[in-house]
Amino acid sequence: MTDLVSLLDLADLALGRCEGAVPPESRRELASVVRRARRKLGYVGEVLVVAFAGGTGSGKSSLINAIVGEAVTRTGVVRPTTNEATAVIPESSSNGYGRLLADLDVTNRVESSILKSTILVDLPDFDTGAAQHRHIVESVLPIVDAVVWILDPEKYADRVVHDEFLAKLVPYQNQFVFVLNQTDRLGESTTLVADDLRRLLESDGFVEPEVIPAVASGPETSVSVLVASLYRRLDAKKTVISKLATDLRVAANDGWMAACTEMTADADDVQVDAIGLSAATFVSLGVEAIDMLHQVEEE
Repeated sequence: MTDLVSLLDLADLALGRCEGAVPPESRRELASVVRRARRKLGYVGEVLVVAFAGGTGSGKSSLINAIVGEAVTRTGVVRPTTNEATAVIPESSSNGYGRLLADLDVTNRVESSILKSTILVDLPDFDTGAAQHRHIVESVLPIVDAVVWILDPEKYADRVVHDEFLAKLVPYQNQFVFVLNQTDRLGESTTLVADDLRRLLESDGFVEPEVIPAVASGPETSVSVLVASLYRRLDAKKTVISKLATDLRVAANDGWMAACTEMTADADDVQVDAIGLSAATFVSLGVEAIDMLHQVEEE
């Protein structure tokens, strides 16, 4: 049995042993993952950070407003509406979660009396041409515990979404919830479009993805199925541990591959030994991370 502290200790060992055995950028990436994991360790079981991601006009902000029951994030007809990431946090909790919010680098914060142990992050539209929007999305996503991906009837099959984001994030599928928003526009075709979206997600590599229909605004607003799914699937402690273990599994695999590429014919005996020890430690880290994921799934 593996506990999270022991797993992070093993990651520290891998970090020490890979110095000089892998390219500096590979070591820096592992160090970043370990640093984020240790900071989040103090919040395991206390708070769940959920990001809402989607393209222009998908309805991220409206969906968050519908979930908390009040207009806490800005919506409008001007696109893109969300220019900066916004965190919706439990009322009077900013001091308690100050370090966590600082790690997210989200300066826009709005309090909600509805939220108790969950932080909702409204991300900028990731399909716009603004480089800063893409940067915010790509920098925040690795830090949050779960992501609600919102797609709309017009752009649910957009290859930018599938090729540049979703297909690359399959290892984190247990932390993802997929929403087909604006289904009031589809009427009787809702099931057909939801099935097609599910097919596309499976072609991306997701296993049995759940697609939740929703209407974020208007007279037919309906988010109860989504809220129920979030409560059912995203247990705070299990989701956070699963995310951290997945981060370390991915980092271990990347580190092992980086070490293997350094094992060249002109490496001397000292280099070979250092690279071999580093690679073996990465393998151990990956195995222990997978073991922890299995533990979480069985609980």
